[in-house]
Amino acid sequence: MMIHVSRDGQQFGPYSPEDVQKYLADGSLLTSDMGWTEGAADWVPLPQLMGGEVDGPPPVSSLSCPKCGAGLEPDQVVCLACGHNLDDPIEELETVAVAPQEKRKIPPSLSYENEMADRSSFVNSAGWGLVMASLLPIFGDGQWNVPVWKFWELDQWQLMFSILAPVVVGFAMIILATALHGRARGVVITVLALMVYGVSFSDSQISSLELVTPVEDAEPIPEPFKEEQSTVKIPEKKMELKEKNVFYEKMDFDPGDHFLSVMIFVVAWGCLVIGAKTRYYRIESVVAYVIAQIGAVAMIVFWVMPGETGMPIVAVIDFLSSNLLLGVGLLLMMVMQIGAAVLCFINTLGRRPSQMKQFSNTAVMLVITSIAMPVLPAWGKVIWDECKDDHERAKKRLAYVESQFGTIYTGNQATQKELALNKVDKPHNAVISASCGWLMNGVKYVAWLGGLLILLPLGVIETICGTREREEGFIVQQQ
Repeated sequence: MMIHVSRDGQQFGPYSPEDVQKYLADGSLLTSDMGWTEGAADWVPLPQLMGGEVDGPPPVSSLSCPKCGAGLEPDQVVCLACGHNLDDPIEELETVAVAPQEKRKIPPSLSYENEMADRSSFVNSAGWGLVMASLLPIFGDGQWNVPVWKFWELDQWQLMFSILAPVVVGFAMIILATALHGRARGVVITVLALMVYGVSFSDSQISSLELVTPVEDAEPIPEPFKEEQSTVKIPEKKMELKEKNVFYEKMDFDPGDHFLSVMIFVVAWGCLVIGAKTRYYRIESVVAYVIAQIGAVAMIVFWVMPGETGMPIVAVIDFLSSNLLLGVGLLLMMVMQIGAAVLCFINTLGRRPSQMKQFSNTAVMLVITSIAMPVLPAWGKVIWDECKDDHERAKKRLAYVESQFGTIYTGNQATQKELALNKVDKPHNAVISASCGWLMNGVKYVAWLGGLLILLPLGVIETICGTREREEGFIVQQQ
């Protein structure tokens, strides 16, 4: 029988009856906590659950345990609810009441199986993000380019490293998600992260994440003819490949222009993720608490620190008047990150364990999802603008080809016109291609930057949390 425990709306376990007795004895679980087992009609107090039937009334007895108040049989010498030996003296109630709460052992946030699955899923998701960032193609002005295809033909090793590093690290993390656990996995991920960061910062071309991207030639599309022409000319797209970071270009952002601000933001964001996520798994960790406080302070400093273009908080206000979508996105990001910092400030050991776990989990969710807040509206505008441009270019090409035929008199002329028009992209096809292509560009770069950003925090989290030991009474069921 496995027992689920509920306290203040938070559920723990399941635990074996032996574990519940042990936790009741050392104060980790309280007699006011509710318990439930599979098949029971409702939640009941733990003493009642341990001392009698789950779905029946509490046992009637004139004797009760002096420590937890559970009913006792006349010949009983050990309380089944809390494990207290009835011959032993108990502490005075006043002594228990004044015992410092932070010294009480706190039950784990998740059961052994759930924690292992949650941590492995975190590593696995980051790995697939990096793999996707490497394999997805680059789209530009109606043309596609797959960087990973024939990478060995590139002239510069920096481009080869930018293409291969994410896919190698990504597949390594996918393997680590199941092959290793705990501190060993954390050390390997940390070493991989430091190697990638070290090589990237050693060369500016790598850190800029530039890729060979198709760029349309500047040759203009001819204006439509006024009269029928003897020969039909079809304007073709003349594309060239250029090394650039299309994401930074379209977002109008260059990290090199804001180096100090970017470094403070990366430290703040990483420390908040490390501290809050580690405390969710290990609430009592002092190291995680200190890291979370450092991240919270650094995040506040980032938003109010004067930079090359003024304080970020002032820039957000300016964007609300000049670029409403980007301004709203930046405002949401600021509110979510400051909110995560406040949650880390107030998440002290004096609070209830369930509240501490909720604060940690909420802080992690806020600080990770905050990155997407300015990207979604800004990149949505990029997709909209590019779709309109491709639609207009396709209409202009189509109008130019149609104008060369003039008046159609025979079926042969109509057939020739149809064959010529089929060689030109239709406006609606251009919109579909542009919307899908630029959406994939955004996904590629967000997965690339996000995967690299989360890599080191993920390794540190695994290293601090270490290897979770199975609870006593854990049984591996074999099929």
